[in-house]
Amino acid sequence: MNTTPNLLSSDPSIAAACKAFAIPDRAPASPQELDCLSKGRHATVSVGGDDVAFWTFGKGPRILLMHGWCSRGSHLSGLVKPLLGGGFSVVLFDAPAHGESAGAVSSMIHAGRAALAIASQLDGVAGVIAHSAGSTAALWAFTNGLSVGGSVHISGPTSLTQVVMGTARAHGLDQKQTQAFRDWAQAFVGVPLDSVDLPALTARLSHPGLIIHDTEDRIVTVAQSLALHGAWSTSALVTTTGLGHRRILGDAKTMENAVEFLKNHV
Repeated sequence: MNTTPNLLSSDPSIAAACKAFAIPDRAPASPQELDCLSKGRHATVSVGGDDVAFWTFGKGPRILLMHGWCSRGSHLSGLVKPLLGGGFSVVLFDAPAHGESAGAVSSMIHAGRAALAIASQLDGVAGVIAHSAGSTAALWAFTNGLSVGGSVHISGPTSLTQVVMGTARAHGLDQKQTQAFRDWAQAFVGVPLDSVDLPALTARLSHPGLIIHDTEDRIVTVAQSLALHGAWSTSALVTTTGLGHRRILGDAKTMENAVEFLKNHV
């Protein structure tokens, strides 16, 4: 189990970059989100020694919702009602060190391992809807045994190496510090960085996928989803304009597209 003291034992010259990469802010749930969660069945699963919180709603083929960095499962709660109306059951969770889940540190790989653990505890899931870093986590989980009939990926990055390099640039690391940070990040997540890059993320993808991205997203550029679509032969791509990185989750048409896609493929 990773702890903050372990994290801060890194080279002081890269400590700030390590913290930014590994320690998310815990976003609070809104009153509406708390009301939604109160209607679900709460449970936990142990992942790396920490309890990960998840909630299940309804009956039918299970759709797993995966949130992004510094977010929480309830930020995707707007999907619960339309998915239930489409005949699905819904599972949403807080990634390690997010929301109500335990843990001091996290990453896309932490979230991917949590998804695998939840799916195993529930005897599988039929589909996934994932936003931002949750999309990368889902893609990694697919390459590591998570099997679904279809998945939807909204505004997701497609390269952990690019995330690492972007963090290094944002913290003004020089060449030597950047290499030290890359080495640290790889040791921290416990997998080779290039195993969370294209084409590794799509090498074994065979299920149909829907990729949705806004052309004006300033957090994750649409080029990331264009690359994913190009590497994933069984995917479809929908672009939007004017919704950015986060408002897209509240867009009725985006939600409709996601639910309809899963109804047709799960």
